[in-house]
Amino acid sequence: MDCSMTKNEIELFMREFADDYESQEMLRLLGRHPYCRFNLLALADSLDMKPKDIGRTINRLQEKGLVRTIESKDKALYALTENKTWRDLITKTAALDYRQMAKLESAP
Repeated sequence: MDCSMTKNEIELFMREFADDYESQEMLRLLGRHPYCRFNLLALADSLDMKPKDIGRTINRLQEKGLVRTIESKDKALYALTENKTWRDLITKTAALDYRQMAKLESAP
């Protein structure tokens, strides 16, 4: 997978869609597992967050069209958007490690 992104692309994406820590972390998790479906408790456990905080983050990302809800028999499941453009950008961003992100953010 080609994970090359410009500093500008990442900055614009983060500013517009993941401007808080919780959203960034959730998108990184979903981007690393783009075909998985998570329930609320699995997301909370994976991200070491409280379920109510996860719920607020999911709502923010759903409003932006980045996370979708899949209704199952007994509970809702959450997954990355099906929009190919956003999905590709999120998976590329998630593939960057923290050093690569820091390097891009500090580049002129």
